[in-house]
Amino acid sequence: MLVTPRQMQELEKLTDLSGVSYSEMMERAGHGLAMFILNHYPDCHEILFLAGNGNNGGDCYVAGYYLHLHDKQVRIFAPLGEPKTEISKNARDRAVTAGISISYEPDAFPESTEIIVDGLFGTGFRGTLPEQIQELLLISGKIRIACDIPSGGSGLTGQVSPGTFRADKTVTFGAEKFGMSQYPLREYCGEISVIDIGIPEEAFTQVNPAKHLKSEEIRHYFPERRPDAYKNQFGHMLTVAGSVRMRGACVLAATAAMRSGAGLLTCASAEQALTAISCSMPEIMCLPLKTDENGFFLDAENHALLANALKNKQALLVGCGLGVTENTKNLTKFLFSESTCPIILDADGLNCVSDCIDLIPEGRTIITPHVGEASRMLNISTGDIQSDRASAAKKLAGLTGAVVVLKGAGTIITDGDRMAVCNLGNPGMARAGSGDVLAGITAAFVSQGLRLYEAACAAVTAHAAAGDKTAQKLPYQYMLPHDLINSLQDIL
Repeated sequence: MLVTPRQMQELEKLTDLSGVSYSEMMERAGHGLAMFILNHYPDCHEILFLAGNGNNGGDCYVAGYYLHLHDKQVRIFAPLGEPKTEISKNARDRAVTAGISISYEPDAFPESTEIIVDGLFGTGFRGTLPEQIQELLLISGKIRIACDIPSGGSGLTGQVSPGTFRADKTVTFGAEKFGMSQYPLREYCGEISVIDIGIPEEAFTQVNPAKHLKSEEIRHYFPERRPDAYKNQFGHMLTVAGSVRMRGACVLAATAAMRSGAGLLTCASAEQALTAISCSMPEIMCLPLKTDENGFFLDAENHALLANALKNKQALLVGCGLGVTENTKNLTKFLFSESTCPIILDADGLNCVSDCIDLIPEGRTIITPHVGEASRMLNISTGDIQSDRASAAKKLAGLTGAVVVLKGAGTIITDGDRMAVCNLGNPGMARAGSGDVLAGITAAFVSQGLRLYEAACAAVTAHAAAGDKTAQKLPYQYMLPHDLINSLQDIL
């Protein structure tokens, strides 16, 4: 689960009402942090805590106390001054009584310090770190652990201030914070571990946290195929994709769809693209579309063919390699009005309607933009989107009534209410054609009867997990999108 700072505050409030007090939550957090250090670094003896003046600092005082009881040499530096909350003051006082050294003025840190624990700022941090704190957090050459979140990082958006603490490991409390799933903050977190602080399960259901997608969950989406299964049970999907110049996009999407379990697939495309598909995937049915002199689909000349092809289809994939012309723009709108089945709108399908997104069929569409496509659809800069990807995805879902898959590192899936994040995948997937593979997988899952949000979550997870499987066999530079299709056999 992934929670925003506001959701975390609500969870703590609900936990307090359930009988686990704020003081007890701090005790569990600090004790959990201490046990984490003892378990992972049993041979380290000198530990320096950088404690803030809020409850994040209080967690450090508690952790320091328990490490002191285990005969560790603990020093606490509190550059922001005295604790401001009562429970943090109590934690500080107990540490002082135990004989732990606490200083408020900067001094030289002993060279023998083995572990530095950052607890200066919590999940609600906004703005820019003070320069003196930036210098402090740049201490290098030690084992670096962040308490709850690296100081300088936003628990909401994943943005970072200059000088943000770069951790080897982050020990977070209750649940991972949403911003920690997004870049650049994710790379500052290192390995993330979650400590249970007593939040009851029912409290999570009340705050509607985002889901963190896991590869082992993919098979749960699909029932085991019965021995008497037949092709029509797994859907007949139609792709309108490709062009003479971008025929490979059509091949990748269609092949990925068939390898992802679609029962039947009709591919409507240019003759040249269909020739390539027939050679590589003879199981696919072909519908040649009329094209202009540049190899892009004509509009009205294809209406009758496509209207007939749309009958009794369980999913329609539009956009991969489509091209953006007046004809393809109008053809995309025709497909919206003529179809009744779920639509997966990708790539140039999105670009064809970026200035009229209100035409996207509400309630039966999945859109799969990367940041550039989302920028055009929302008419804002890519920088604005990257600075708060979750808000951009939710806004796009609200404007279109579609399930949104905002692609990129930390892909976000949302229907405007529910949200999920996928942190699987790797840089080897950053190649032209990777999105076509994802679109094909998504359409195949919809064709097999998955609801749109679940299909999008399952497809993003399968696609990313296949990328990770591929990276176990091939270097990043060598990987190609069709290699991901081959790796699906290890995932599905």
